[in-house]
Amino acid sequence: MTHATPNLLRSVQLDDKYAPGPTRVYLTGIDALVRLPLLQHEMDTAAGLRTGGFISGYRGSPLGGLDQALWAASAHLDVHNIKFNPGVNEELAATSVWGSQQLGIVSESEYDGVFGMWYGKGPGVDRSMDVIKHANAFGTSPHGGVLAIAGDDHACKSSTLPHQSEHMFMGASVPVLAPANVQEVLDFGIYGWAMSRFSGCWVALKAITDNMDAAMSVDIDPTRYPMILPPKEAISPDGMHARWPDPPLDQERRLNLYKIYAARLFASVNGLNRIVMDSVKPTLGIITSGKAYLDVMEALSSMGIHHEGANDYGIRVLKIGMPWPLDPEIIQVFARGLTEILVVEEKRSVIEDQLTSQLYNLGGESRPKIYGEFDHRGESLLSNTGELDPDVVAHGIATRLDQLGIHLPSSSRSLAKRESPGEQTSTRTPHFCSGCPHNTSTRVPEGSVAMGGIGCHYMATWMPDRDTRTFTQMGGEGAAWIGQADFSTRKHVFQNLGDGTYFHSGSLAIRAAVASKVNIAYKILFNEAVAMTGGQAIDGSLSLSDLLHQIHAEGVQHIAVVSEDVTPRNLPPFVEAWQRQDYDQLQRKYAEIEGTSVIVYQQLCATEKRRRQKRHLISPAKTKVYIHPELCEGCGDCGRQSNCLSIQPLETELGTKRVIDQHSCNTDLSCVEGFCPSFVTVSTNAENESADKAELPEPVFDPLPYPSIVDLDIPWCGLIAGIGGTGVLTVNSLLAMAAHIEGKGFATMNQTGLAQKYGSVVSHIKIASTQRDIHAVRVKAEQANLLLACDALVASSTDTLSKLGKHCHAVINTQVTETRDFLYTADSTASTAEPERRIRATIGENQVDAMDASALAVTLTGDAIGANLFLVGLASQKGRLPVSPEAIERAIEVNGVAVPLNKSAFNWGRRFAHQPEKVLGLLPTPKSTQLTSLDEIIADRKARLVSYQSERYATRFEAHMTRARQGLSHVPGSEPILCDIARQLYRLMALKDEYEVARLLTSDSAIKGATNLNQPGVNFYFAPPVITRWLSRNDRPGKIRVSGWARYPLKILARLKGLRGTALDPFSYGHEKRAEQADLSAYLDDIKLISEMATTESIESVKQLAAAPSLLKGYGHIRVQNRTTWLDRRNRYRAELQLVHPLRLSDVNHRGINE
Repeated sequence: MTHATPNLLRSVQLDDKYAPGPTRVYLTGIDALVRLPLLQHEMDTAAGLRTGGFISGYRGSPLGGLDQALWAASAHLDVHNIKFNPGVNEELAATSVWGSQQLGIVSESEYDGVFGMWYGKGPGVDRSMDVIKHANAFGTSPHGGVLAIAGDDHACKSSTLPHQSEHMFMGASVPVLAPANVQEVLDFGIYGWAMSRFSGCWVALKAITDNMDAAMSVDIDPTRYPMILPPKEAISPDGMHARWPDPPLDQERRLNLYKIYAARLFASVNGLNRIVMDSVKPTLGIITSGKAYLDVMEALSSMGIHHEGANDYGIRVLKIGMPWPLDPEIIQVFARGLTEILVVEEKRSVIEDQLTSQLYNLGGESRPKIYGEFDHRGESLLSNTGELDPDVVAHGIATRLDQLGIHLPSSSRSLAKRESPGEQTSTRTPHFCSGCPHNTSTRVPEGSVAMGGIGCHYMATWMPDRDTRTFTQMGGEGAAWIGQADFSTRKHVFQNLGDGTYFHSGSLAIRAAVASKVNIAYKILFNEAVAMTGGQAIDGSLSLSDLLHQIHAEGVQHIAVVSEDVTPRNLPPFVEAWQRQDYDQLQRKYAEIEGTSVIVYQQLCATEKRRRQKRHLISPAKTKVYIHPELCEGCGDCGRQSNCLSIQPLETELGTKRVIDQHSCNTDLSCVEGFCPSFVTVSTNAENESADKAELPEPVFDPLPYPSIVDLDIPWCGLIAGIGGTGVLTVNSLLAMAAHIEGKGFATMNQTGLAQKYGSVVSHIKIASTQRDIHAVRVKAEQANLLLACDALVASSTDTLSKLGKHCHAVINTQVTETRDFLYTADSTASTAEPERRIRATIGENQVDAMDASALAVTLTGDAIGANLFLVGLASQKGRLPVSPEAIERAIEVNGVAVPLNKSAFNWGRRFAHQPEKVLGLLPTPKSTQLTSLDEIIADRKARLVSYQSERYATRFEAHMTRARQGLSHVPGSEPILCDIARQLYRLMALKDEYEVARLLTSDSAIKGATNLNQPGVNFYFAPPVITRWLSRNDRPGKIRVSGWARYPLKILARLKGLRGTALDPFSYGHEKRAEQADLSAYLDDIKLISEMATTESIESVKQLAAAPSLLKGYGHIRVQNRTTWLDRRNRYRAELQLVHPLRLSDVNHRGINE
């Protein structure tokens, strides 16, 4: 059901989250951690306390953006006496926070106390446990307190291992709070500091993707925390707080006999653990905590069990806010009368183990059975690996109810099974950004091995073209080699190390390697940003000069810097300076050095470079690179050299070529190292900057009718699927903000971290009439009402399709964006046809709107990034959204980024939904990239050969095709084979020799996106045979850059094409030219064989042989390598053709014997 009444729009600003309460604001989990200390200070001030706050930690998913958010709020923090000092690493940050509780012991202060916050990813918890144990035993100050925010990546989306921190905190006797959503991050944080102040304990707050990379409408109100302090009997006779001196055994006694129990009692009296569903005659009790609680409530709701249903079915639900230590009093109350308890918690059991201990002494009849990870048969019930979801939880609940003889209606029990759309054949694996220094820095010479570590360069471990094996924790880089070097037949390894990790702890690993005297070369990427978590600066000062002097001081004697920006005179005398093009040679040299050596690869992070350009901190790129499509052979060498995803396929009549995606290109120019003359660079001063956006006629559109708005009788669920780093998260945030502006409830969850590196990103969003109508953040199976497929490949994953509801609609961008697999092959690997088919097969043909939104966005707005908002506009106008167009436009304004572009894209999407023919009429008429008629192909190739050489030469081609046509006249359906013959024969006759390269580079035709090549600021990249042999490195010919003056000799050379193949042709005597002539002769023999031997039975071999020269691509040594592949295939296909050729009747005598 839909309605068309727009809601009144609230006045909303991004800074509302910092306004004093009571108020209701849009908050992400990260925002909540920033707002939390402000709220604490407001409450302290209201209580007459003069307190300050101290925050320190180290970034890491799902807390990767916390430091950036704190920096952005620095003005608000200053007003509230809150100091943020990010740690060099987690343990030093924890020590700093420990120090905040020593005020009045080590030094005097005018403050009543300092409340501290430490944060770190799960592995940071591990490495900081020595500090945390000591600090927790030492205690907190009465008006201070410490929260330890532990970021756990349960699904290992952006980690080397899935992580769970509770058991580490339990080992240190640190109470653990588990917030279920963003509201509870704020609430439990306030209670956590109060608990820490009362008990003297540090208090841990569990942070996961579902409450950090999520957003919802949150109440900020100091009056919602009526703190109740336990009785004085809970306090140790000598007090609970930090003091000096304090013997260790006294600390142990106080911690384990008083402080832990005081924290547990505090949680009890303040209702952090509570029964949220009950029954008059309870049978099954469900105990759960944190995000798993939302899964339980969503599961029960999907099964049709609400409060009345819980009473009918005998279900009682206990929500645990503090899973350790577990409150025995609430457990005794909860367990009373139950037959069975089901424990629902993610990962290894925390509650279940305590529960069995606390209920062990109950009498046999009074003690309920307890299940969780395993059922009554000892088989897995709720797995302790991966993540739980509402569907898994619903199955677990239904299973236990069945066992208890409580049967639910069949409609509540399970979802109808759909027919599978088939296996997904392609996925998006995270990859380095376009122009990322790692594309080059992580390469190793053939035969060498590198070892991985933590950072973006970790992705090198799954890239097939660089032998990078294993990894270590932060700060352990290279130490693994120390343990195996003496036993290995390998004499040397490389070790990748980011400058952020070096500053964090990696310098110690270099010291250890020097001390061990093993042969290892560290490759340190100095890129001025911690790109993995958002491009933060290193937490301190580390210039290139500082880094080099530190390494030298550690005893490293062989140090080299690879840089395009640094000259030898700017480096210390003990450092070698190398250029990027000589990097392989440098690595080979260092692989022979005994002991520890270091190569520093200096190049600005590509993403940070783009950020600085947008903020006008550095000048934009002065050069753009283009690929001449007619010179490109489609061999893929440019992709192999650059490892860059801005190189995309371009389908042309002459086959699949390469094109540079100018919208994602970061112009590090490594692609021009591809052995090919098709690369051209153009000065941005010389080119027309508005080339992407043509002047469009202004059509007269009909007034847009007001769209219907989805009614919210039940929560609306949406999925936004796309490629990491392309604005998917922005779309989700805008829709959520629109809901907030309209006063509706909402919840979102985004994927950040590693998935943002061109990986698959699927964002979840729910919108409801009120916030209390939403339970789990994630969209469950068959629950989604709308799929915004910003990338069809990501949207068609099996997991995403499983979430599409029966009446789900999909809006699909059919733009093809290649996966990283394209870099390792000459052919396209991605297509939207199959992903689109999978989506249509799942939800039905009539539920899908599909269009090339990227092409439309480029034409209509000048920027492909507008494609996502174009899809939103279409969905809005079609009545698929529960928020009004006005609210979406207001959300775009509140966001404050690219407002005109995003509003324009949104409104173009609306217009397209209403009058698609008028919008499409603005686009250039698409040209077919592939001729299909044999006559058209022959005519096209003949005309090209006239331009290539002469009319006479073109006639030879026509004659060859006439004979081939006659030879295959007896084979039914032979035209596709003849089309392949025409295409391949042309390729072998129109070789891109020196004359042809000159002709194409000086012709009047312009490369797409560049104005023309006859202008100042143009550069060409050639590999003249004599010079390339002199410039060759490791048997790979080098290239030279030639500026625009080369157009004049090129024009002369182009006019000399009549010398081609004559005795006067100076280029005809080389071995490459002779090989190319032999290629043509060989294919003419193949055409003759095909004409003679082709039959209906041999048709497959004929097709393969006819198309085989398509493998022969590239220039120089690339073509030589591909020639070997082609000839191997050719010989096989010829043998097959001759083998399957049937005997002719004339060859057989009357006895059937061939004599």
